[in-house]
Amino acid sequence: MIFKSNPFWSMLLPLLFLVNSGCKNGFHFGSNEKDPLIARVGERNLFKSQLDDLIYDGTSALDSAAIVDGYIQNWVRENLMILEAENNIAADINLTKLVDDYRSSLLVYNYEKKLVEEKLDTIILEIEKKSFYESNKASYILSHPVFKCIIAKVPAKLKSEITNIRKALNKSDLTEAMFLIREKAIYHQLDTSLYVAKDDLESLVPGSLIYKLDKKSGNSYSVSDKDYEYFVKIIKYYDESSIPPFDFIESKIIKTILSERKNTLLKKYRQQLYDDALNKKIFEIYKNE
Repeated sequence: MIFKSNPFWSMLLPLLFLVNSGCKNGFHFGSNEKDPLIARVGERNLFKSQLDDLIYDGTSALDSAAIVDGYIQNWVRENLMILEAENNIAADINLTKLVDDYRSSLLVYNYEKKLVEEKLDTIILEIEKKSFYESNKASYILSHPVFKCIIAKVPAKLKSEITNIRKALNKSDLTEAMFLIREKAIYHQLDTSLYVAKDDLESLVPGSLIYKLDKKSGNSYSVSDKDYEYFVKIIKYYDESSIPPFDFIESKIIKTILSERKNTLLKKYRQQLYDDALNKKIFEIYKNE
């Protein structure tokens, strides 16, 4: 019997759980049967014992019914698809080999993952990262402009404060500018170590200010509308097609170094495994002449 989504089944499931207050132990399908059959698709059967772990104590009758009904429906749909695939699969496909190959791949993948977790050295010295950068920086050419900057959005009504901020941003020492912006801006970005892409800046300031920006580090720009004055102070500018600074690609360098270490570790382990097996005569290769 295959359960279908219909009004009768929707009413029946809650009644089954209400027999014993909706708890897990109250889910019975004929106490005289050892393991009652719940659903069938072709020759595949779903038994009550397969549903026992779905419901936890304290789950309401309606929730329990919904959980079990959902599981049964998913089981039926999945097995209908499996049955359809079995009936229509190409005759020349060796399913046994496919399953064995997949199992082997899973075993190797999980064992290699365990090896990496246990044996991979994840400590990367600064000198190693810098050396990698110098040798490979030309491979990381920028595809878009990035820059370090200060961004501020100040209410237009604060006339004197806006004048003071503008003057402070033109100084070499930005301490005063930082203080004023923290005090008066309704939005600010003051982390001068953070890189900002030009596209990201477009969501923060008016396009007319973006248009004014040039490639000169140290310049300060502002534009106003009826409500706000917007400021951008360029700390450092890197144009597209230029080599990015070390700190911009440091995370990528770390990932690459770890990936190379991982590949080396696994390659050496495989070779060691081969050499040990060869010495112990665990395998033989037969020549066919």
